[in-house]
Amino acid sequence: MSEDIFDMVMEYATKNYYIDVEDKIPVFICSVGGHLFNSINKCSRCDFDPVSPLWANSGQNFAIDSCPLRHGNFPIYTPMSHIADTRIHILMRGQKGSGKSALIQLFLSEGTGLLYNDGAFPHGVGFRTMLGPNSITEAGMFGSVDENGEIVGRPLARELCGGFLGFEEFSSLTDASRKEHSTDMLNQLLTSTDNGRVQKSMRSGWVQYTTRYTMWAGTQPARFELESGLDRRFFVIDIEMSPDKEALFKKAQHKQSNITREERLELADLNMRIKDWFLKRQLEVNLKPPTTIKFSEDIGEWLNQPSVRSFEADLFRRMCIGYHMMKPDWKGGELEITMDERLRLYLDQSLVMRRGVMDSDVKLIKDTFWMKDLPKSTLVKEVSRMVTSGDYTSAKRWIEENLIKRHWYKEYIPSSEGRGRKGVTCRIGFGVSEKEKQTWGENK
Repeated sequence: MSEDIFDMVMEYATKNYYIDVEDKIPVFICSVGGHLFNSINKCSRCDFDPVSPLWANSGQNFAIDSCPLRHGNFPIYTPMSHIADTRIHILMRGQKGSGKSALIQLFLSEGTGLLYNDGAFPHGVGFRTMLGPNSITEAGMFGSVDENGEIVGRPLARELCGGFLGFEEFSSLTDASRKEHSTDMLNQLLTSTDNGRVQKSMRSGWVQYTTRYTMWAGTQPARFELESGLDRRFFVIDIEMSPDKEALFKKAQHKQSNITREERLELADLNMRIKDWFLKRQLEVNLKPPTTIKFSEDIGEWLNQPSVRSFEADLFRRMCIGYHMMKPDWKGGELEITMDERLRLYLDQSLVMRRGVMDSDVKLIKDTFWMKDLPKSTLVKEVSRMVTSGDYTSAKRWIEENLIKRHWYKEYIPSSEGRGRKGVTCRIGFGVSEKEKQTWGENK
């Protein structure tokens, strides 16, 4: 029987005195599994294969000569007749010093990261990994063209195709989107993290390719911005801080500073075993790929619970796929996605973390306007100001997705006398009269 990667990484984290990671590390491991499955499902079509007609006819001067994920098999997961993307991008929200960077560095740090390999870029050994820069432009992330129409430089989205890209501060991307030279950053980020497509029409030519990088990033609560659809692309992890937890961090730092030579050797050995496990699993998946995928009824029952929003279900479905891709023994063939006690625990923990982040804005609106009536237009403006950073369209979508089904939120048309069009009124709180309900029904 193969070693259990979930237990191995947790043992490594525990012996390194990581704090409050039991519910977070499994999400990262499932993300690696989702990344592997995505390559099986989509990497038969590669824009960077030097022997592929796709590359030869693209006019590009960039190829990835050695990629261990490339293959010639047909896609196996095609809901609605579309080739599904199963990457699990992760965004961690937490205060300074809460351990966001430590988790990203655990896997991606140069040299010691559990996914890092010296030969990844030149020789195609393992996954390409990189910790992204603290400042970046849209051209640096996705590319631009010169006067001959050729993509210039080494844009990260293209360079990291098939790999993992970490940003210790996600605001380096969102801040760039507000600058004149990078106004297209958000649109390209949306499509590249969704289906991998990067496409820009420029005066001298096209920037056009498909990439399959997985992004892991951290952000502070004051900079938490997932408007305009990013919340549908990222698996959100909430990292809470408290005085007690801060005290635990300081005690852990003291223990980390006093690790003995024997303990360091033991940790180095475990680090290499984990690296080898990831390499072996990548090879196993390529040699004996899954040929079909099937979800059990108990997976569907968990996804259908009211606390899982419709647009979130696919994120948790990807987590189920990633979990099974990383189970100890790999068989290939039919991949049956079933529920076991550990997967249910991981799903429940992840749902609690996501609700803690995503519902904080709901609580803000609820507490601010409790027992008040507002014209719908006014509420949209307030949500735009308080939640979606001035994006009016995103504010309307946010109301539809987060308020409409709340039992304490009602929309109705007041039954008032006089001329003029009666607009929709929003009541946040209990109590819409029968007459108001009747009037709303008659005018709906």
